[in-house]
Amino acid sequence: MDTAELGDDSFIKNRKFKDKPPLWDTFQDPPSRRATGSAASWTKLGCLLKVFKLLTYGLVFLVILGTAVVSKLCFLLMVAQFRSNATVKICNTLDENSLFTRALPKEEQCAWLWALIFAFSTPEVLTFFRALRICTFKDVKSPTWTEVALVLIFEILHTIGLALLVFYVMPQLDSVRALMICNGVCFIPSILNIGWESNITRRSIFNLVIGVLAIMAQMSALVVWPAFSSSSAVHLIALPLVLISMRWWENYTTSSSALGHILKIFQRSRSRYQTYLYLSPVKIILFSLIGLGLHGYPITEYFSTFMKAWQSHEILVYSGELADKSLFTLSTNANTVIYVLLLQVCSSYLCYVFAKFACKIKIQEFSFSLPLSLAGPTSIAIALWLVWLRDTNECAFHRFIPDYLSLTGNSYNDLLSAIIENRLWIWPLWWLSQLWITRHIWGPRNEKNAPTEKLFICPWYCGFLVDQCITMNRRIIDLNEECLTRKDELSPVTATDILESDKIPQLIVCATMWHETQEEMMEFLKSIVRLDEDQCARRMAKLHINGGKSDNEYYEFETNIFFDDAFVLDEKLCENPRNPPMNEYVKTLVISIEKACFEVYGVNMKIKPPVKTETPYGGRLVWTLPGRSKMIAHLKNKDKIRHKKRWSQVMYMYYLLGFRIMELEGVSARRKAVIAENTFLLALDGDIDFQPQAVQLLIDRMKAIDELGAACGRIHPVGRGPMVWYQIFEYAIGHWLQKATEHVIGCVLCSPGCFSLFRGSALMENSVMKKYTTVSSEPMHYVQYDQGEDRWLCTLILKQGLRVEYSAASDAYTHSPEMFNEFYNQRRRWVPSTIANIFDLLSDADMVVKNNSSISTPYIAYQAMLMVGTILGPGTIFLMMVGALVAVFSTSIWSSFLWNFIPVLCFILSCVYLKQKFQLLIAFVISSMYCLVMMAVLIGIIIQMIDDGPLAPASLFFLLVFMQIFIAGVVHPQEVGALICGFIYYITIPSMYMLLLIYSVFNMNDVSWGTREVAVKKDDESGLAPGDDAEEGREYLPGWVNDPLLVDSELGEISLKEKRFWKDLIKQYLRPLFHTKDKKAEIAESLRELRNMFAFAFIMINSIFVLIVFLLQLKKDYLHLEWPIDPKDYITYDDTNSQIYIYRQHKELDPIGLCFVLFFGLILVIQFIAMFFHRFATISQLLATTQLDWFRAPSTITDEDAAQEIRGNAVNIARQLQRPKRFDEDDEDSSFDDEQELNGEENGDKNNGMTRRHTIFKLHESRNKTPTDYSDLPRNFERRFLGEDELRVKHISMSRKSLMMLNESRCLAKHRLTEQLKRNTDFNKNPVPFIQTGYVNAAFEPPIAIISNNFNGASDWQSS
Repeated sequence: MDTAELGDDSFIKNRKFKDKPPLWDTFQDPPSRRATGSAASWTKLGCLLKVFKLLTYGLVFLVILGTAVVSKLCFLLMVAQFRSNATVKICNTLDENSLFTRALPKEEQCAWLWALIFAFSTPEVLTFFRALRICTFKDVKSPTWTEVALVLIFEILHTIGLALLVFYVMPQLDSVRALMICNGVCFIPSILNIGWESNITRRSIFNLVIGVLAIMAQMSALVVWPAFSSSSAVHLIALPLVLISMRWWENYTTSSSALGHILKIFQRSRSRYQTYLYLSPVKIILFSLIGLGLHGYPITEYFSTFMKAWQSHEILVYSGELADKSLFTLSTNANTVIYVLLLQVCSSYLCYVFAKFACKIKIQEFSFSLPLSLAGPTSIAIALWLVWLRDTNECAFHRFIPDYLSLTGNSYNDLLSAIIENRLWIWPLWWLSQLWITRHIWGPRNEKNAPTEKLFICPWYCGFLVDQCITMNRRIIDLNEECLTRKDELSPVTATDILESDKIPQLIVCATMWHETQEEMMEFLKSIVRLDEDQCARRMAKLHINGGKSDNEYYEFETNIFFDDAFVLDEKLCENPRNPPMNEYVKTLVISIEKACFEVYGVNMKIKPPVKTETPYGGRLVWTLPGRSKMIAHLKNKDKIRHKKRWSQVMYMYYLLGFRIMELEGVSARRKAVIAENTFLLALDGDIDFQPQAVQLLIDRMKAIDELGAACGRIHPVGRGPMVWYQIFEYAIGHWLQKATEHVIGCVLCSPGCFSLFRGSALMENSVMKKYTTVSSEPMHYVQYDQGEDRWLCTLILKQGLRVEYSAASDAYTHSPEMFNEFYNQRRRWVPSTIANIFDLLSDADMVVKNNSSISTPYIAYQAMLMVGTILGPGTIFLMMVGALVAVFSTSIWSSFLWNFIPVLCFILSCVYLKQKFQLLIAFVISSMYCLVMMAVLIGIIIQMIDDGPLAPASLFFLLVFMQIFIAGVVHPQEVGALICGFIYYITIPSMYMLLLIYSVFNMNDVSWGTREVAVKKDDESGLAPGDDAEEGREYLPGWVNDPLLVDSELGEISLKEKRFWKDLIKQYLRPLFHTKDKKAEIAESLRELRNMFAFAFIMINSIFVLIVFLLQLKKDYLHLEWPIDPKDYITYDDTNSQIYIYRQHKELDPIGLCFVLFFGLILVIQFIAMFFHRFATISQLLATTQLDWFRAPSTITDEDAAQEIRGNAVNIARQLQRPKRFDEDDEDSSFDDEQELNGEENGDKNNGMTRRHTIFKLHESRNKTPTDYSDLPRNFERRFLGEDELRVKHISMSRKSLMMLNESRCLAKHRLTEQLKRNTDFNKNPVPFIQTGYVNAAFEPPIAIISNNFNGASDWQSS
């Protein structure tokens, strides 16, 4: 057969595939699998966090168990040495066969007494400082006298009981029995624990019986040992045990109990911190007085011999047990008491800190409950072993601890007889009753990273009973929190109409777009597609795998895009003003959606054409994404509705919160409040790139903190070039230091609109949404309201008493200016608005501090310091450059002054008289010159450091700043690469902190956006030749409804109610602002006057500052401070007088150096400390959200474990089952036989280059097979989950039993679907009217396979 015949046959064969591209054009370009941008950061973190959390489980368990045991043993050791007139066996290595005893002198006993007092005082001092910090940096309301009285009564009774137990009862018990009695301090909680179950069920009866037994067990601790003892101290044991147990009454009191009404007094949990400011010192004094009074000596002697008590003393050693005659003396170690005290204090503190850490990161069962429950038995076992070892051999610990130190105990050589004689058999009942009373610690219900007030009832801990205190202080369930907040009292309507679906987070993405490029839009759309995939996976897991129960991170999702200036309104291009054409940016959005899906899924996705709807503000396009969530693009016509970003925000606030929530019919006000509380608006820019995990972290913060109004993430700039490199470092230190410090000591002042989450109820507060609609009528309004809308919105939220937080683990990437002019114009808009909003906050400081509990007077002072530093920044940099030129080039100070003054003056004059493009040109030239100077300055600093040494003032300050930034980068390992860009940041300091500020102030009258602005075409650019008839040669663009891109789109219509809402909203707040020429001139003139006033004040303030410091610098020989560090000694010889002179010369700290050290040094110290606190919180947040894949042996896993394993992996299973198959993945339906058929007779050569020809097999296979449509993620899931094939889940570790249980659930789901279809067939014959009940979120379309009884049949779902 010749070539022509082959070609004809191939042509005829290919006609079957006329709808497909020819074979020569079937090659593919799938997106890269390499993670970039936001995906790269989470890919790197995933495995590392799992390993780190696994290590954290074990580490926290060991630390809590070890520190609790060490704390108890050290406490017992101090009590054992405290006893007066007690003799203890002692080791004598010279005669180990004889018995020797010792009695501690009075001074040594006093030292141990003070050690016990200091050990008790340490947590009280920490409580005092915590209360002082909260009352200083937070606005804490004053407690009522009733609240103060209650707290005082119970805390003082607890202190009295603890002092009696420590100083009176325990010294009369041996160490083992003293440890055991610690499990008997649960008497009051055991009684209050009875009333938990209200319904009479088998479980409630069982709980009641066990509760009664627990009370009886705790009562036995009060009576058993006193009944068989002759000691008066043991007879009194009931009193301290009951008094100690009173501290935790609040945790075991419910609103339904008799004492429930008392809890109303504790509504303000933070108000008690004011009480602890003076209660902590009172408790220390009371505990000390009781201890000193019970010991037996006059109280004055303890203070007169205080210093002597901490010195070495002589111990008399006697032969035998009678202590009649001393044989020799033994000197004590003066540091032993200090070491034991520090060990007890540190171990108690670490136990509490790690226990709180375990609760915050959700590892409570294994790393909190288990070690604290085992602490008592472990301590007793170790104490028994130590006492037995010391009893059998007094020199057993000779090489480890001083010979005179030991625990006290009876002979335990015969353990069984000792248990019977000393009634130790009763202790297991006490321990078991304590486990029952504190059983709530095994079922934590707190949110991730919950505040301390939500985890524990009382602040801090009791160092002597650390395990009992932490477990009984741990909040039981949310009933107490609900009783504390009393939100139900806000409305007379009961909360019975609130549904569980109302509490599900409703995530509504609100993105603003204008002139974004396709590359920028693609990053945003890919982020939305990833979010759609994540939400769909959680929905499929809820519906099909978890039996209708949602996971803890479930949310519902919808996207709204508000497109400014979306239409072409030029009369020369628009034929019908009622149907204007879409502009190129909207068209770019339309064609980019399927491309974004292709980039995310790696396969071509067919997205249904959007539904196009005409609206009063322009138009609307509604897409259904692959996960069936809605993406709505609101196309704004600036002739119909007000444009610019702030008005888009007003638009979506009133639409999503006002119309959708407040206009719900048949819904109570209380229910609307709950819906608003759980509605979150994710404000985005049109170029943002983020992962679903980043959003989830922000939602977690919202769920954990009720008063949180807004939260922002870590913004990373992306782009190319030196300007982007500068911004990378600038954003890094801004977030590492500035935003972290604001978060820790107060509130974040600005949650950037490019990636921030706002709570719906916070925006609905008074003077937030309504105030945000204010039309700019004064010159300052244009600067504060329109130029810095994000910061102003946060200012309004802060004034209403809500918090704004920063989550460093929530990463987002945004495009940043790449050119010098664009960057300067962006900051020209940011700088004045930032200053204006902070001034607004500072001017209302008293009101803000009063309303907002997170903002205090010291925080206001900190912000005022930063504001002063910002305003004086140009003057400071100018003086710095003057000093640098003097130091580096050895010029005179006047010459250096002139060399810096001339270019700055020229730039100021250009800002006054020249246009902006010339200003920017001059700024660029001067900035380039300053970069070269800064290079020379850097070399000069290095040389100066070599000459003067690292301890010189300038050298030390430079090294400290460098080390601070370096350490900040190291503790942010994911962002450590930003440190490399620090060089660009350093050399551009004069440009960014002096020239840029001058440019911003002198151009604050320009209220244009500055970035992404497109020049308007002039009339002579219309493309018509001179003389041509305009009407005849003009080609109109098609209207947006008739646009070729939307030709297949359905035409929708909004409801009359919504149409009326939009018309009223536009009329009330969003009517376009059309200013006449006179009005525009008036606005421009008022802005110029504002500019002139601020520019004059700005120049005068900096000039006065420069003048004062410069004059002081001229007199630095007289006005300077001697630097006390690293002086130099000189020796000189005077020939005239033949004398040798020896003198010391100190380095001088000049005025400029003094300003830097005092002012900026203080700010850097504050930021450095706050950064570490925020880093710890960030690590806790990451660990709390990290889930581990547990590996269990098949023989040990139970049905409950298997079900839990399925629930834990349900979302990942659903994500894999719904995800489309990429072109470069193996087909789940294909086999290798297909490849053999494709090869035909060439099967013999398949081993040669098979891997290289695998792509060719794929191309043929994809062409010959009917392509599978993967555009509907729920269909993909149902096809695989309800199919006959075996489930294929990759990278998910599950036991065989769990897989079998999952397959059983699949069979049940398929059976239910079959039965449902049969019932639907009967329903079609006898239709039942559909009644919609409850609140329905229209964020997504229902899945096809989930058929409700309320619907007429499967066809109804499929038709939708």
